[in-house]
Amino acid sequence: MHFSLVTRFLFLGLASVVLASCGGGSKATTDPNTPTTVTASPSSSSVTHGDVFQLSVQVLNSSNNAVSPTPTVTFASSDPSVTVTSTGVVCAGIFDANNIVCQIKDASGNPLPDKPVTITVSAAGLSTTVTVFVHGHVDAVTVSGPANPPVCVSQNQTEQFTAKAFSNGQDITSKVGPFTWSTGSTIVASVDQNGVITSRQPGVTTAVASVANTTGTPAVVVSCPPKTISLHVAGATDTSFSVATGTAQTLAADVTDILGQPITTSSLTFASYVPSAAAVTSTGAVTTPGAGKTAIIASCIPPGCNPAAGPNINLNGTGAGLAVYSNPVIGTITGTTATTIYVTGSDNPDGSANKTLIPIDSSANTAGTAITLNGSPNSMLFNRAGTKAYIGSTVGMLIFDPGTNAVTASASGITGVVLAVSNDGNKVVLSDTAAGKVFVFDASANSAQVFDVAGVTAADFASDNSKAYLTSGSAVYEYSPGAGVKTLSFAADGVAFTPQTAVAYFGGSSILGLAVCTDNRVDNAAAVANILAPTPDGTHMVGAGVAGWTDLSYSVNNATGCPPSASNTLRTAGFPAFVGTPTAIAVASDDSNAFLVGYSGGSVATGIPFYHFADANTGSVSLTGSGGALLSGGITQDAHSLYVGVGANGGAGPQVHRIDLTPASGPVDANQISVTFNPRIVVVRPK
Repeated sequence: MHFSLVTRFLFLGLASVVLASCGGGSKATTDPNTPTTVTASPSSSSVTHGDVFQLSVQVLNSSNNAVSPTPTVTFASSDPSVTVTSTGVVCAGIFDANNIVCQIKDASGNPLPDKPVTITVSAAGLSTTVTVFVHGHVDAVTVSGPANPPVCVSQNQTEQFTAKAFSNGQDITSKVGPFTWSTGSTIVASVDQNGVITSRQPGVTTAVASVANTTGTPAVVVSCPPKTISLHVAGATDTSFSVATGTAQTLAADVTDILGQPITTSSLTFASYVPSAAAVTSTGAVTTPGAGKTAIIASCIPPGCNPAAGPNINLNGTGAGLAVYSNPVIGTITGTTATTIYVTGSDNPDGSANKTLIPIDSSANTAGTAITLNGSPNSMLFNRAGTKAYIGSTVGMLIFDPGTNAVTASASGITGVVLAVSNDGNKVVLSDTAAGKVFVFDASANSAQVFDVAGVTAADFASDNSKAYLTSGSAVYEYSPGAGVKTLSFAADGVAFTPQTAVAYFGGSSILGLAVCTDNRVDNAAAVANILAPTPDGTHMVGAGVAGWTDLSYSVNNATGCPPSASNTLRTAGFPAFVGTPTAIAVASDDSNAFLVGYSGGSVATGIPFYHFADANTGSVSLTGSGGALLSGGITQDAHSLYVGVGANGGAGPQVHRIDLTPASGPVDANQISVTFNPRIVVVRPK
């Protein structure tokens, strides 16, 4: 027993000594200067006889960090037809005695063979190899897809491409080694180093292969474009929702390609026609800051989604490079929201210039403190979120902040009338008909594009911000941020995009519907209108012209892809007796009525003309104490109030009338707010 105890203590003591020598039990560390790997770059090379290149070598430790100092590196060639110097310079032939000239013949004058040769790189007892493929000059590389290619490749599906190398017309593919593959857009398609293409996102790109510093002619790769985008409430099939103000909602989009296969994670653009009622993010999350109604869509818009260029647009009828739009989801946001109505005009009743802007709080319906402008205004338009307004004036464009009720900036070089603001608030279109110019102001860059385009009097932006149409009565122009302005092959007077975005309607001596994705005509109506406006739910396009009201009860079918189909049922109705040309329409968000809120000439002795959508009845809203010219107007987003500016007449001075739209018996003139100038501009802030 005594011996056993002593032995045990000896073992414990030895263990203590061992632990102490290891630093008290901590892990042993590897010497950072111990080489574990040798790497050489390039790892292989395809070269023409006589070419010279440098090998780059690294000696690394276990952490993949360079060892210092660098161990001695040696190089050896497996064949004398390829020589390598002690510093890693490789000659695809035989170096002369000074390692300067790379010779392509041996000592007997015979040509060196086409063959792969191995270079062995060694250091610190470690080695790696580099394969050098030596061959004649490559003067052409061809790239091709499968013999019977599909019309397109669905997402995550593959397609085999092949490459061949030629020298003086001879196929030397077997001698050049592996090709280096790439695609023009890795977002649309990727490729491995065996030429296997994988479809990633809709669109057209190219696949190219290169070898020996020669790149082949690119081959076209088509990743299947969308055919349909089905938008709905997340977790349900509903294509409409009704919530109270301040309630969140989530939408989901199901995308199907032209072969009937699903597309996931595509770069869709979500847009709300009335973002101040319901705004939507790039992931389909909806917030509802204000009351009203809106149509929300998802779209695949090139070049961010389904890109293509040049002859590859709509390649083989696939729809590549064309925009595709979803069905609309109609959001109804209930409640009442307070807002501000801004009233101004270019002149006073005595003909002098006006520089005053009056705010009217919709809760009190009394004129607030006057705001002095830098110049006399000719127009005013809010962005759709209601966060900024743009004012055309005699001193150029003014930028107005409703949060502070102040002009925050002015641009003297941007002149004319404000016609349209993009949904995202980044682009503002102004037309100076006297100068024959159109300005497109970029709010994010604080700069403007200038185009020599004459006579433009109307413009509208697509909800997805992809383009705007402009009309002059004798011509139609298309503006897009990437391409600028181009002239289309027809004339029109007035334009309005549908809330579905896929179709825009143009006015004039007749009405036509244009597919936004191709600019092709898809609908028409034999009616005269020079101003147009849709209901926010995308069911009616109402117009006004010298003959009276036009009402297109229309439908847009986006399930056909691009172009969509569209159709309408036309109803017309006359105006009450008055003299003049219609200049402005206001449409209630609850799809009840449209009001004519501006026209040139005449008076409103008969009231404000309206059109009732449900039964096509017409009439007028009587005004209290005034019979002057009807100048301008707008409706609150909750469809509770209509505000109209009316000029002086007899003993009654200029006034803004609030028409209460809520009584069951019909609209009634509830408030009259006097102003000192002609209220030619009455703008309801979106809120």
